[in-house]
Amino acid sequence: MSVRGTLATMTADDVLEWASRRRFSGVATFERRAVVRSLGLAEGDVIWASSSRKEEQLGAILTLSEQVAARVLTEAVAARSQTGVPLGKVLLMSGALDESALVDVLATKIRETVTDVLSWRDGAFDLIPRAQPVVAGVPAVLSIEVCLTIGRRRSKRLSEALRLLGGDDACFYAPPSAVAPHVDPSSPVDPLRLWKLAAERRPTMELVAVMGGERYAVLDALASMVASGRLVVDRRQRKRTDSAVELAASARDRLRDGDRPGALDLASLALQQDGSDPEVRDTHAQAERAAAAEVAKVLLSRHHVPRRTRVSPDEVALTAAEREIATRVDGRWDLLTLVRSATIREADALMAFARLAELGVIELG
Repeated sequence: MSVRGTLATMTADDVLEWASRRRFSGVATFERRAVVRSLGLAEGDVIWASSSRKEEQLGAILTLSEQVAARVLTEAVAARSQTGVPLGKVLLMSGALDESALVDVLATKIRETVTDVLSWRDGAFDLIPRAQPVVAGVPAVLSIEVCLTIGRRRSKRLSEALRLLGGDDACFYAPPSAVAPHVDPSSPVDPLRLWKLAAERRPTMELVAVMGGERYAVLDALASMVASGRLVVDRRQRKRTDSAVELAASARDRLRDGDRPGALDLASLALQQDGSDPEVRDTHAQAERAAAAEVAKVLLSRHHVPRRTRVSPDEVALTAAEREIATRVDGRWDLLTLVRSATIREADALMAFARLAELGVIELG
């Protein structure tokens, strides 16, 4: 009997630990937004991993990492279609790839899949019991417990890196003042080569495939390069998401991670794209309440009497709410009175005060 549920009630960590304890054999599928990841489980081990992302599929990794020529892969795919022999085994039989190299890639796919799903805070899972064939034709067996140990150690940093980069679809450029990173023999990826490729504005997931599918190591290195100023995320090259639901889901992730301003920014974008969706509206309301509560805690902790500075409201770009609040500040009324007497909602007034203080239009004293 299959087991289904949501990751909000039973995390991927719990799902896989349960499968390990019961020596479950079958397929564990995790779905979140447009991404589907599956793991083949057999008696407490993971024997294969698959992804709906084309850059994470075996053929893409082997060709982009230059382990197999594109022409050879095309011929192997045709042979697989005609014979039904798994792609990995076709490549081994043709001599295009040796077994140790193939096992390394397959093990990397398993390890990176587990690490990623452990960082998911929403989505769904499905456990379907059935005997598992070796999909690639070659066993790459890792115990579930080993994968969980690695994933638990990495998941927090992975989430931090994704927040800094803005997601898997980021592109980059190197500023003129950037200094090339040092070679690190202990790293599973070549930082110098990665930096040069990233500076060519190649998408993050393509860079992962070029580096043999080492997703965590690539994202970690890219985030470090961005933090040190060696790379800059090229916002113009980012793929625009047209899904308000995806933006809302990202906003909920930010809320769970404690990033309330970031959650509100994403939720507001989602609301702009599709204000009719109940899930989007609910997420925006949650994010707004959380952000307003955080601002209120800071602004109302003391008896503030806001005062105008020499910065004119006309010198900066303000919303209508922010402009109204700015005109009401006269150095006599305290912040709480101004918030309660404003013609806009108290939450909007609080957010406007925080923004005006950030821009230097007012000071809170």
